[in-house]
Amino acid sequence: MTKREKILVLMDTTHVDKTLLKFIEVIATTHETNEIHFFNSISEMKIPEAVLKNFPEIKDRAIEERKKMIQDLVSSTLPESLVAISQVHIKEGPPAKAILKFSDKHDIDLIMMGRHKKFIGGGILSNRLARRADCPLFIVPEGSESNLNLIHVPCDFSVHSKIAMEEAIGISRKYPNEIKVVCQNVFTVPAGYHYSGKTYEEFAEVMRANAEKDYKKFMSEIDHKGCDIEVVYSLDTDDNPVNDIIDFANDRKPTTIIIGVKGRTATTALFIGSRAEQLIQINNNIPMMIVRPKGKNAGLLDLIREI
Repeated sequence: MTKREKILVLMDTTHVDKTLLKFIEVIATTHETNEIHFFNSISEMKIPEAVLKNFPEIKDRAIEERKKMIQDLVSSTLPESLVAISQVHIKEGPPAKAILKFSDKHDIDLIMMGRHKKFIGGGILSNRLARRADCPLFIVPEGSESNLNLIHVPCDFSVHSKIAMEEAIGISRKYPNEIKVVCQNVFTVPAGYHYSGKTYEEFAEVMRANAEKDYKKFMSEIDHKGCDIEVVYSLDTDDNPVNDIIDFANDRKPTTIIIGVKGRTATTALFIGSRAEQLIQINNNIPMMIVRPKGKNAGLLDLIREI
């Protein structure tokens, strides 16, 4: 797990901000954070020129009012040590472009954003940031508890899964409370299994045994000494592993889900993985961190143009 020295927190001046502040206090105090940037995107104020001429200060005052609102909330919620390393930024216009530019300019290590209880829509902003940001994205549903004790890592034993598992292990070592990490592997029975002469159930056992071997090899390449790790194997029966991941999460109620996605390169910027995108869209009650290798970037300008 890398240090989170610079954190960007996306505020929307609603109740979800209070949940974000609870999490930022935990994360910043355990990850050697030295900069916290609170960021709010205000809609473009299309004011007629005639009106603006008579009231030239209206835009600046609106921005200052928004900034003070967030500053007051931060100051009244966070300890002084974190307030001292915090800055508030208000930008006018489309949020995705502004966030990506800011993140790139300030070399941000983690982006945090909230999600409302009555979440409506397909997670457009969160998916765009997950695809294009050059750092992990942590999505926190409103009202979530910040006391980590169970981290859920959906795992297919790929390089991306390794990044997610290492992040989970790193958090478990830094956090003062005892944390269990659950690695969930969803395996399937291939369509042509019957040509083997085995039944569906028999071939499912073959696939599970293979997954167990892959898990041992996977974990042999990761330093997990002293960590409490449980592995769970789930048989996918409907050709949609995301359903198995969500069902497992709803049953075990982890405090965080961590998933790994591809590095942000010219060829992968738009393809973080269909499973990851579905999880971002469907999951609206469990905090979720999307992690990727930092530094594998396409040109920022090219990515901005895609938005």
